[in-house]
Amino acid sequence: MEVLRTMFHSILVPVDGSETAWNALEYAKTLGEKFGGTLTVMHVVKPVQTISMNGDVPYVPQNIAELEGIGKSLLQMARDRLAGYPGKIETILEFGNPAGRILFVVRERQFDAVVIGCRGLSGIAEIFLGSVSAAVSQHSPVPVLIVK
Repeated sequence: MEVLRTMFHSILVPVDGSETAWNALEYAKTLGEKFGGTLTVMHVVKPVQTISMNGDVPYVPQNIAELEGIGKSLLQMARDRLAGYPGKIETILEFGNPAGRILFVVRERQFDAVVIGCRGLSGIAEIFLGSVSAAVSQHSPVPVLIVK
């Protein structure tokens, strides 16, 4: 049990507004509650992206300031969903390639685990370039839980 407590002490949860990201947040919340972990919710703003705030039709923002604002809104939505969480909650807003930024932050901040949705909002690019969750799971130095 002590190994698991250490393994899930600091958990990174990337969110993009997709249903699977919110499901991953719920799984991370459960793990964090069980093992007394800190949850860090992260959103990566990419130069061009589609956003779905509540699973609705994707919307394409027009500029980086709008993208940043949407990212901050998603992080606030995550905080709202974590209301009542007994442990520490942090948020991170990054800019760039989602998989690359997630992996950089995992290494830099030495997280114990990543909980990520299996499919985000990248659409057709996901077919050609590979999904963020696949890239993170293949290159992460820590365990990755991929949630449907």
